[in-house]
Amino acid sequence: MPTVLEKSKAANVTIKLDTSHRARIKSLATAKKRTPHYLMKEAIERYLVVEEAQQTILKSVDDSIAHYEATGLHITLDEVRNWAQELKVNRNAQLPACHI
Repeated sequence: MPTVLEKSKAANVTIKLDTSHRARIKSLATAKKRTPHYLMKEAIERYLVVEEAQQTILKSVDDSIAHYEATGLHITLDEVRNWAQELKVNRNAQLPACHI
């Protein structure tokens, strides 16, 4: 099991940027009183969070399709719409039960 120190190790990575991108990053870093390095790390972190969330959603969709194909259980679009309308007036509205 890795220790806290092992988790925080950093590795150098080289990335080739167009000169226009490099200039834009430098300009933005100056305006934000940050280093270009900080902005690039922040951009990568944000990208990873978004992409990992998207992968989680796609896996959930795949799992839902597999569950439907195996069981036939589903909720109709009209049932979801009615539930969404009910949520507007009752935040505790229960999602309709799945059925065949």
